[in-house]
Amino acid sequence: MEMALIEEFFMEACWIQYAIIEDRFNSVIRHAYPQRGEDLLKTLRGLDRKLEHITEKIHPKDSDCLKTVHKELLNRIRKWKDKRNTLMHEIAETDDLDSVQKKLKKLAPEGKELINELTARVWKYKKQVQKRKS
Repeated sequence: MEMALIEEFFMEACWIQYAIIEDRFNSVIRHAYPQRGEDLLKTLRGLDRKLEHITEKIHPKDSDCLKTVHKELLNRIRKWKDKRNTLMHEIAETDDLDSVQKKLKKLAPEGKELINELTARVWKYKKQVQKRKS
Protein backbone atom coordinates (compact mmCIF):
# COMPACT_ATOMS: atom_id res chain seq x y z
CA MET A 1 0.00 0.00 0.00
CA GLU A 2 2.76 2.42 0.94
CA MET A 3 4.64 1.80 -2.31
CA ALA A 4 1.46 2.19 -4.35
CA LEU A 5 0.81 5.54 -2.68
CA ILE A 6 4.39 6.71 -3.13
CA GLU A 7 4.35 5.73 -6.80
CA GLU A 8 0.91 7.35 -7.17
CA PHE A 9 -0.80 4.10 -8.15
CA PHE A 10 -3.98 5.21 -6.43
CA MET A 11 -6.30 2.59 -7.91
CA GLU A 12 -3.94 -0.15 -6.77
CA ALA A 13 -3.63 1.48 -3.35
CA CYS A 14 -7.42 1.45 -2.98
CA TRP A 15 -7.58 -2.23 -3.96
CA ILE A 16 -4.91 -3.06 -1.41
CA GLN A 17 -6.65 -0.96 1.24
CA TYR A 18 -9.91 -2.78 0.63
CA ALA A 19 -8.10 -6.10 1.19
CA ILE A 20 -6.44 -4.82 4.37
CA ILE A 21 -9.77 -3.63 5.76
CA GLU A 22 -11.30 -7.02 5.04
CA ASP A 23 -8.36 -8.69 6.78
CA ARG A 24 -8.87 -6.50 9.87
CA PHE A 25 -12.56 -7.42 9.90
CA ASN A 26 -11.52 -11.08 9.74
CA SER A 27 -9.43 -10.48 12.84
CA VAL A 28 -12.38 -8.93 14.69
CA ILE A 29 -14.54 -11.93 13.85
CA ARG A 30 -11.84 -14.42 14.87
CA HIS A 31 -11.44 -12.69 18.24
CA ALA A 32 -15.18 -12.36 18.80
CA TYR A 33 -15.62 -16.10 18.23
CA PRO A 34 -12.41 -17.85 19.35
CA GLN A 35 -13.94 -21.32 18.97
CA ARG A 36 -15.73 -20.91 15.66
CA GLY A 37 -14.40 -17.77 14.00
CA GLU A 38 -12.62 -19.54 11.17
CA ASP A 39 -15.71 -21.58 10.29
CA LEU A 40 -17.89 -18.47 10.42
CA LEU A 41 -15.52 -16.59 8.11
CA LYS A 42 -16.04 -19.27 5.46
CA THR A 43 -19.70 -18.25 5.33
CA LEU A 44 -19.05 -14.49 5.35
CA ARG A 45 -17.64 -13.72 1.93
CA GLY A 46 -16.98 -10.10 1.14
CA LEU A 47 -16.47 -6.92 3.07
CA ASP A 48 -20.16 -5.99 3.20
CA ARG A 49 -21.20 -9.20 4.95
CA LYS A 50 -18.37 -8.92 7.48
CA LEU A 51 -19.17 -5.28 8.17
CA GLU A 52 -22.83 -6.15 8.64
CA HIS A 53 -21.98 -9.05 10.94
CA ILE A 54 -19.75 -6.93 13.18
CA THR A 55 -22.37 -4.19 13.40
CA GLU A 56 -25.45 -6.35 13.88
CA LYS A 57 -24.19 -9.50 15.62
CA ILE A 58 -20.97 -8.72 17.50
CA HIS A 59 -21.65 -5.16 18.71
CA PRO A 60 -24.90 -5.99 20.53
CA LYS A 61 -23.18 -8.75 22.50
CA ASP A 62 -19.63 -7.45 22.93
CA SER A 63 -19.15 -4.05 24.53
CA ASP A 64 -15.37 -4.25 24.07
CA CYS A 65 -15.84 -4.45 20.32
CA LEU A 66 -18.44 -1.70 20.34
CA LYS A 67 -16.08 0.59 22.29
CA THR A 68 -12.96 -0.12 20.24
CA VAL A 69 -14.16 -0.90 16.70
CA HIS A 70 -17.02 1.54 17.13
CA LYS A 71 -19.95 2.28 14.84
CA GLU A 72 -18.71 5.70 13.78
CA LEU A 73 -15.50 4.18 12.41
CA LEU A 74 -17.45 1.41 10.69
CA ASN A 75 -19.73 4.02 9.10
CA ARG A 76 -16.73 5.91 7.75
CA ILE A 77 -15.34 2.65 6.37
CA ARG A 78 -18.71 1.89 4.76
CA LYS A 79 -18.75 5.30 3.08
CA TRP A 80 -15.15 4.88 1.89
CA LYS A 81 -15.96 1.40 0.54
CA ASP A 82 -19.01 2.70 -1.31
CA LYS A 83 -16.98 5.50 -2.91
CA ARG A 84 -14.27 3.03 -3.89
CA ASN A 85 -16.78 0.60 -5.40
CA THR A 86 -18.45 3.42 -7.36
CA LEU A 87 -15.09 4.45 -8.77
CA MET A 88 -14.23 0.89 -9.76
CA HIS A 89 -17.45 0.74 -11.80
CA GLU A 90 -16.87 4.23 -13.18
CA ILE A 91 -13.57 3.07 -14.67
CA ALA A 92 -15.45 0.68 -16.94
CA GLU A 93 -18.14 3.21 -17.85
CA THR A 94 -16.21 6.38 -18.65
CA ASP A 95 -13.71 7.69 -21.13
CA ASP A 96 -12.62 10.38 -18.64
CA LEU A 97 -10.03 8.40 -16.71
CA ASP A 98 -8.37 11.63 -15.54
CA SER A 99 -11.50 12.41 -13.52
CA VAL A 100 -11.45 8.94 -11.97
CA GLN A 101 -7.74 9.27 -11.20
CA LYS A 102 -8.37 12.59 -9.41
CA LYS A 103 -11.05 10.96 -7.27
CA LEU A 104 -8.78 7.98 -6.51
CA LYS A 105 -5.98 10.37 -5.56
CA LYS A 106 -8.29 11.83 -2.91
CA LEU A 107 -9.71 8.46 -1.81
CA ALA A 108 -6.41 6.60 -1.32
CA PRO A 109 -5.07 8.78 1.53
CA GLU A 110 -8.48 8.56 3.21
CA GLY A 111 -8.24 4.77 3.00
CA LYS A 112 -4.79 4.83 4.56
CA GLU A 113 -6.08 6.87 7.52
CA LEU A 114 -8.99 4.49 8.01
CA ILE A 115 -6.65 1.51 7.96
CA ASN A 116 -4.35 3.08 10.52
CA GLU A 117 -7.27 3.76 12.86
CA LEU A 118 -8.91 0.39 12.25
CA THR A 119 -5.63 -1.45 12.84
CA ALA A 120 -5.08 0.32 16.17
CA ARG A 121 -8.64 -0.34 17.28
CA VAL A 122 -8.59 -4.01 16.28
CA TRP A 123 -5.35 -4.37 18.25
CA LYS A 124 -7.06 -2.83 21.30
CA TYR A 125 -10.01 -5.15 20.85
CA LYS A 126 -7.69 -8.15 20.66
CA LYS A 127 -6.06 -7.07 23.93
CA GLN A 128 -9.47 -6.69 25.59
CA VAL A 129 -10.46 -10.20 24.47
CA GLN A 130 -7.19 -11.58 25.83
CA LYS A 131 -7.85 -9.88 29.20
CA ARG A 132 -11.27 -11.53 29.38
CA LYS A 133 -9.67 -14.94 28.92
CA SER A 134 -7.24 -14.45 31.83
